[in-house]
Order: sequence, then structure tokens, then C-alpha cells
Amino acid sequence: MKKKQDKKRKRQNKLYYFFFGIVILYFLVKLVPVALSTTIETEIAKYGSIQINYPINGYIVRNEKLIKSESEGNIKYFVQDGEKVEKGYKVAEIYRDTIDSATRKKLEVINQRIESLNENKENLFDRDVNKLDQEIHIIIEGMKAYREKGELLKIEELKKELNSKVEKKRIIHGDKSFAGKNLDALKQEQQMLESKITSAITTITSTETGVISYFIDGYEMILNPLNMGAVDYQELKKQKSQTTDLRAEKTILGQPIFKIVDNSQWYLIAWIDKENLSDFKAGKNVGLKFPQGTINGQIYKIIENDENGMIIFKIDEYVEDYHKIRNIDIEVTAVNHEGLKIYNDCIVEKDGIKGVYVLDVSRFARFKPIKIVGQQEEFAIVQSNVFYEKHGEDVKTVETIKLYDEIVRHGTRIKEGQLVYE
Repeated sequence: MKKKQDKKRKRQNKLYYFFFGIVILYFLVKLVPVALSTTIETEIAKYGSIQINYPINGYIVRNEKLIKSESEGNIKYFVQDGEKVEKGYKVAEIYRDTIDSATRKKLEVINQRIESLNENKENLFDRDVNKLDQEIHIIIEGMKAYREKGELLKIEELKKELNSKVEKKRIIHGDKSFAGKNLDALKQEQQMLESKITSAITTITSTETGVISYFIDGYEMILNPLNMGAVDYQELKKQKSQTTDLRAEKTILGQPIFKIVDNSQWYLIAWIDKENLSDFKAGKNVGLKFPQGTINGQIYKIIENDENGMIIFKIDEYVEDYHKIRNIDIEVTAVNHEGLKIYNDCIVEKDGIKGVYVLDVSRFARFKPIKIVGQQEEFAIVQSNVFYEKHGEDVKTVETIKLYDEIVRHGTRIKEGQLVYE
């Protein structure tokens, strides 16, 4: 009996220790990751962009044509500086001889008199003319009646009366009238005065479509689209330029009076250190930040030498006052990468592969390889979802991070499988 009780007690103790061990093991499984866990900072992967900007000092190159005076005299301008005009538009007039104000005033008065006569000529002696028209009509009807009766003498008498009425009408209203004679004389004097004034004026028109500029700086022959690629930076810096406003009251023969600037396309040249040239490629579109605002441009050509590289930017957008600016400090956006934007401190290297730690649903850190598209001091742009790696002739698809993944900051501080608390 006692032996049976001892066996039963031993069996119960074994079950007790077994269940107690399972409980202990369960708590160990749960508590060990907690003990090894961390409250390290994380971030959510989101789309963004990073830019690489370079401050540059550049020179504006324009296709511009200098127009010179064709005569000497007083000059009058009809176009504002910076205004766009079409080919053949009147920009200025040069008055070769002094035309007194009395002559101009006399022409104005004659023009007014001619206009007044032309307006009143139709109304001059209207009543008399209407009366004569009625009488002429009656005479003609009478002549028709006498012709039917065969009374030739009466017809001759009416014919003389008709001629008299017609002549009277011509005197009142036609070329022989006072108004007609006065108008002819005024027109002759008008032509004489206009010829006198016209012969003393030279009209200067735009030879092509473009923007009118009254400013020159001495770079017109040095910097133009034909020779800009051969410009030496050191020689250019030695040039002493002085901007001059060409507008004046008088001009002499051969004196520059304005420029026509092509507004459809212009250029900017700048020199970049050789170590930074890798961010610039011919044909690439870039952003150019002027003090007046940011515009788009294209890298037209890159010319390298021993010390640096000349970059020629081609521009077809408008910038305020570009027609009179030559040397300017701007900022060029050479690189603009877009994709998932993460902090550089998230990136670690495992077995020679760059990646980040992403938290799974249980908040355990799992390593994910990444492909860096672009990088700067603080951030990196990486490809999302998948990227491809070539191994010989085979192409491997690699799963990477995706939008809204929670990524561990300071990735070197944790290990694969570590639990991360919020």
C-alpha cells in the first residue's frame, strides 16, 4: 500500500516539474529577446529627392547685333529698353537738320484745314445743289416731251438752259468751286512741307526680331556664340568692362545707338573644378537659380583643360534683364535623384552587401539589401521594391525595401533578429 502511494507521489512530482519547466522555458523564450531588445530610433521609408547644387560664377553670352547711326543729328527713341520688337519695327528717328517748330506747326494747321474741307465739301451749298438738280431734271423731262412733239426750237432753248444749270453746279460743287481751288492749293503746300521734314529725318528700324538693349559693356566682340568655346578664363577675368547707356539727345555718324538681342536662345559659360565635372554631362537638363528666379537649362558642351572644365549652358527661357547682365553668380542643380529617401546612418554592410534593417510585424530587425541611386552628406536615395543584379549572363531579382517600411536608424548599433521597441 505504501509502495503504491510512493509511486503515485513520484509520478505527480515528475508531472509538476515537467509543467514547471515548460513555464520557465516559455518565460525564457519571451524574456530573453526583451532583455536583448533596444529602443533605437526608426524612420518610415517615404519618397523624396536629393539635389546636388554648385554655386558658380558665369558669363552670359548672347547673339546680339550692334546698330550704328546712319547720320548725325538729334535722336528720338520709340522703344523701351528690354522691349521685344518684330523685324522692321521703328526704334528711333534721327533729325539731320534742325526743323523749327513753326514749320511743324504750319504743317499741322494745313492738315487740319484739309481735313475740314474734305468733311465740309459735301455739305457746301447743299441747298443750291439740290435745287439745281431738281431744275435739271425738269429741263430733261421737258426736252423729252418736245422731242416727241417734234418741236426742235424748243429743244435747243432747253439745251442752252441745261448747259447753264450744269455749269453753275460745277462752279458751286465741282473742281471750279472755291472749295476745290482752296483744297488743291493746300495739298500742294502740304506736300512741300512734308518733303522738307521727311528729308531731314532718318528712321532706324530693327533688322530682325529680338529684344532692344541700349546697354553695351565691351564684351560684345569677345563673348558671342561663335567664339565662346575658345574663351580663356584667365584672360576673360583681366577684361575691364564698363556698362554704358547709349541713349542720348544727339548722335554722330557711326555711333552705336542700340543692340538687337536674340531672345529665343542664349548661353551661360562657367568653369568648374575637375573633381566635380563627373556630375555634369553634355545634353543633360539642369536647374539654374538666378537672383530673379529659377529656370531650366541644358548642358550644351563641356571643354576640359588641365585645371578645370568650361561648361556651356544653353537657355531658352526668359530671365529679367538678361539682355544687359554679363557676369553673374548663380546656383546650378547638377544632380536631382528621386526615390525612397533614407538617412545615411541607416545603411550598413553585411557580407559585403549594403543594406538596412527593416522591422517585421513582430518588430524584429531583418536585413534588406538596397541599391543606392544617389547620395549626399545626410541622405541617400534608394530604389524601391526590387532591383536587378547581373551575375555573368544571369540577371538576379533582389527584393529590397518598399514604401512605408520601418527602417532602423544607426543600423550599426543592432544585429540581425534583434527586437526593437517603439
